[in-house]
Amino acid sequence: MTERTSDSESGEFDDVLTRLSEAVGNDGSSERTEANESDEIGEISEIVESDDEIGLYEARDVGRAIASDLIGSPLDGIIEVGERDDDGWRVVAEVVERNSIPDTQDVLGRYVISLGPSGTVQGYGRAGRYRRGDTGTQTEIFEAEER
Repeated sequence: MTERTSDSESGEFDDVLTRLSEAVGNDGSSERTEANESDEIGEISEIVESDDEIGLYEARDVGRAIASDLIGSPLDGIIEVGERDDDGWRVVAEVVERNSIPDTQDVLGRYVISLGPSGTVQGYGRAGRYRRGDTGTQTEIFEAEER
């Protein structure tokens, strides 16, 4: 009797594992990701296509939406958004240029993306490169940007 219980429990466990694997697999998660990305791209397209000037939050959203594709590396985060002398926006993004184990050894690139007043991309360039755990290099990059 104990063997039957363990066999049925084992079968149920296998069924649960199979359903979890299917739910977490590429089909379910990628559809959600693609749908979210297409919604975000649609919203950003509406912002950029309008001739209206964008605000701080829209500049951040545009920078977040385009950074990964523009730079060609996965976005780690938007770390700064600021106005550029009434000529648009300056968005500073960090991307992971090389993954490492442990992640404190990841190589991050800091990029400055220039947006026009309506959110169009006017240019971008790398402002620095450093390891995630190296705070000294980050300080040097901030000092160089202030000059």
